[in-house]
Amino acid sequence: MTLIKRRVIGSFIFVCAAIAVNMSHGRAESLHDAIIAARSRDPETHSADIDHQTSQKTARALDAWFPSGPVLSGQYLDDHFIGSKVGYTTYQGGISVPLWLPGQGKASVRNAEAGTAVADARIKVQRLLVSVRVLDLTSLATSLSLEIANLDEMVSLLDQTLTTSRRAVRAGEVSPADEEAVEAEKEDFEAQVAERRQSLDVARAELETATGSDEIPDLLSIDGRMLSVRKFRLDPDNDPRIALANSLTHEAQTAFDLTRHSYMPNPQIGIQVSRQEQYDSPWDTQVGVQFQVPLPSAARNTPKLMKDVSAIGAARRDAELARRKVAVEYRRIRAQMASAIVVTKHARASHDALRKRAVQLDAAWRAGETPIIEYIRARRGELEASQRLAQADVIWRASLVRILLMSGQTP
Repeated sequence: MTLIKRRVIGSFIFVCAAIAVNMSHGRAESLHDAIIAARSRDPETHSADIDHQTSQKTARALDAWFPSGPVLSGQYLDDHFIGSKVGYTTYQGGISVPLWLPGQGKASVRNAEAGTAVADARIKVQRLLVSVRVLDLTSLATSLSLEIANLDEMVSLLDQTLTTSRRAVRAGEVSPADEEAVEAEKEDFEAQVAERRQSLDVARAELETATGSDEIPDLLSIDGRMLSVRKFRLDPDNDPRIALANSLTHEAQTAFDLTRHSYMPNPQIGIQVSRQEQYDSPWDTQVGVQFQVPLPSAARNTPKLMKDVSAIGAARRDAELARRKVAVEYRRIRAQMASAIVVTKHARASHDALRKRAVQLDAAWRAGETPIIEYIRARRGELEASQRLAQADVIWRASLVRILLMSGQTP
């Protein structure tokens, strides 16, 4: 780990420990429980589980003595059908089994085992996708809830200011324009509350679809102390998506190996019994060995081999593209986390300063020392700082959770 990364993580832990959000939202479940519930309800994960079971059974079935079951054969010949008076009748029967070509059996098992590894990787990738989906919905819902709380606070403050301004208008101390300015600002905030509540309802509906509950998981309880108590390694090569790409490449290679060892149809070997019924014949019953060996053909094998070669090339291409994409995502998440830490620090300082200024202008307006429009601007500036702080607070916590998920852990 480089010195810069150590400093970033060290600063992250320090800032996380210093940040506290004094809000109560009555969330019924943790983010961990929500992620587990979503995984258990995800149909794609269930489908991947079935693929895993079928691949395991296929691998066990292919680890056999023969590539397929025995082949029974039989013949009956009789000259009576053509009106002959000789009375010549023949009965023949046989049983044979196909044989593995050299190396074909092991190649078949390895290909089936590669399919099992692909199914396992798909399960892990799908769990990651479901977890990230729950995290995104939780982040959105939490951010909207914080923004609604900030707007409600502003509406409450402006409602008090509106009551005061109405009394001042009746007493002739301020002009009606001041009252109208406060009322217009209050109506704008209430409209923003309605818009965000609608978006929050949509987010909660999607959460209910994913997890079975519309309660917002508690994201705000997650802090930087998780980094100090959990051991993880943020390495793109350990990402489930990279593991899936590598598994698909390995499966394509084992399929090519299987085709290379299946250069001709499987030979067959067995025994045959023949009984001949003919007048005064001393050799009426015979027992022998039969075999059948189809010869290889380039017209049959080369197209299959080339198809597998193309599949290997495509799998390697997809694996490299996946590695590049994941590496960029990891770098983005680290940068996002570091940026959110800095933004949170400055947004909190800005919010505190703007709140103090708004309180001072409130007193100055009531004393008639400053226009009410300056007080309204101060409140709007305080609200904007509050919203920036809320968004940054959600972003760094979500970035931390995403890092844990990509390292294979569940918060």
